[in-house]
Amino acid sequence: MEDKNTFGGGHQKLDRTKKLVSVGLLITGIFVVFLGITYAFTNRALTGTKKQVINVGNLSLELQEDDNNLTIVDAFPTYDEVGMIGNAFTFRLINKTLQDTNYILKLADITSGEKLFLEDVKCGLTKDGQVTIHLLSDLQDNTINSGVILGNQTIEYALRLWIKDSVEDDARIAGKSLSFKVEIEQTSGDVDNPTPTSTPEPSGEPATDKVFASENLGENCTTYNDGVDTFLVGQCQNNYVWYSGKLWRVVLKNNETGAVKMVTDNAITVITLAEREDSNILDISYVEQWLKQEFLPSLHDYDDYLVTDSVWDVSSISTTTPTRLPGETTLSGPVGLLNVYEYYTTYNASNGIASYYTGYLNNDVAFWLHNYYKGKNQVYKVHNTGAINYTYGDAVLGVRPVVNMRSDVKIVSGNGSISEPFKLISDSQNTINGVTPLSTRYSGEYVNFNNELYRIMNIENEFVKIIAVTTPESLKSKVFDSNVPSHPFPTTDIKSELEMYYQKLDGVFKNMIQQNMIWYYGIVTKQGSYNVADSNYKLGICAGNTVEFDTLISTCEKTTSSVSSNIGMSRIGEMFASQITRGNQEDFWLITPHSSSQNIHVVQKSGYGSSAATSSSNNVRPSLYLKSNVVIAKDNTGDGTYEHPYEIELGA
Repeated sequence: MEDKNTFGGGHQKLDRTKKLVSVGLLITGIFVVFLGITYAFTNRALTGTKKQVINVGNLSLELQEDDNNLTIVDAFPTYDEVGMIGNAFTFRLINKTLQDTNYILKLADITSGEKLFLEDVKCGLTKDGQVTIHLLSDLQDNTINSGVILGNQTIEYALRLWIKDSVEDDARIAGKSLSFKVEIEQTSGDVDNPTPTSTPEPSGEPATDKVFASENLGENCTTYNDGVDTFLVGQCQNNYVWYSGKLWRVVLKNNETGAVKMVTDNAITVITLAEREDSNILDISYVEQWLKQEFLPSLHDYDDYLVTDSVWDVSSISTTTPTRLPGETTLSGPVGLLNVYEYYTTYNASNGIASYYTGYLNNDVAFWLHNYYKGKNQVYKVHNTGAINYTYGDAVLGVRPVVNMRSDVKIVSGNGSISEPFKLISDSQNTINGVTPLSTRYSGEYVNFNNELYRIMNIENEFVKIIAVTTPESLKSKVFDSNVPSHPFPTTDIKSELEMYYQKLDGVFKNMIQQNMIWYYGIVTKQGSYNVADSNYKLGICAGNTVEFDTLISTCEKTTSSVSSNIGMSRIGEMFASQITRGNQEDFWLITPHSSSQNIHVVQKSGYGSSAATSSSNNVRPSLYLKSNVVIAKDNTGDGTYEHPYEIELGA
């Protein structure tokens, strides 16, 4: 079977009207030269395909997986317009810093055997949509592109080779080939007359070395070593990490393995932990299900970047000021929660430079911890003031997932501040035919939609579901329904308000929305219900009498409580149905009813979940589905962070 990236053919005379491209780009390797130093590693894209990323100086060269040699073999002559629609060798040049950088891209000849004549082969290079075509013999010093890449800029390339149309003599091409590797040189000075830069090879710094370096700690931040782990404690400001569309805070590193424990900077959702009547079931709690089934799949290549067999100490304790936990009860897996001791240590070991109120993990939002109180059915939590206390498991609180990052993961940019967090090598775009579909990006990344900040919730059947980070002015302080209908959402005042919001959108953005999508609003009860399995967040989408609660949402029988709408709202337990950005806390409605009395779930500014009568007034954060052909705009300068969201446009 012929390789999908290789075009071949026999050698025979062809009728001029039937000349078709038969040129292949066998992609098998890439070679990067930088002052005689070569550095390479591999990483995977969100879709599961492997990419190869080469870091050189300020620059990163990223290409698709599998084979990396650029080869033309057993090819027929063809016209330029046909050659330029053949398979392409695609790659991206990324400037990882704010500094404008000179570069040169070259082809290095690695052909073995009898070679094609360079004057018979054409090279078509597409750079950010602009096409140039040259004979290989006309390339000066084999340079295919050079220039200046601006700080934080990404340049998209697609490279194609073919035999020029005017070659009539089959003897010139029969049995001959050419193979190349791509070289990149970072230079300084005049681009036309580059001189080597003295910048050393930046292979990236291990996360443990960078984050815990004394010069990085800053004022009112120090470390504490309890013999097992080294904690960051105090009012630390330089321990932010951006990974998989989420902002994290580094908490500690393990002294033996060097693994780095990180917790999300804010709650990712709000849900009930367990039924009030249950006890000692942390391993099968709703939170554990949500972490493994909803949150974990949103993380980029977690098996390569996280410690997947992490051990989580969930031992029952009787004090809010604990020493290291005894390890009597543990869970295992790639994602968990902070335990009481870990959270407490981040401020109590700081020698007076922090308290629970001023510690770096307090963000005025309540969230679950990972321990029962005295072995009973009350569970520890962090109050929105930052204090540790406990509550029944059927309360509705925020979930701040925790992971252990492997010690060999590198940091390639950033200074650890909230505006320039450390970035890992894994965060990269998946370019297809010169564009980046938004559906290939990470849950949690930010986009500019209608000049408002939105966040990617998830990808459903290639439609990108997004939610407003803050409430648009036209949707503030809205009554869910003044008439208290028998059906909570389809005929409510809120649905009418959302439709008016849709109608007033700029036409460019309105055209990006997939219309008449289905929104589920199954009933989920809350604190004090005492009923069996009625607090499970999956009831918001699944039919309660048929769903197997230990399975993924996608396998459940959908609830009949649904409505078709252009704009909707998030349901309880959904990604980012929570206070998702610091400094913008506000009470807002969810789409999920609380009970047959028509109370509706609300996310409070404190981070707690509650319910309110439909006649109450709260803000509305709209959610919507973008069409599958929405892409990152060609003139985009953002990187998907809060400070620099993606600009988007409708693709072909």
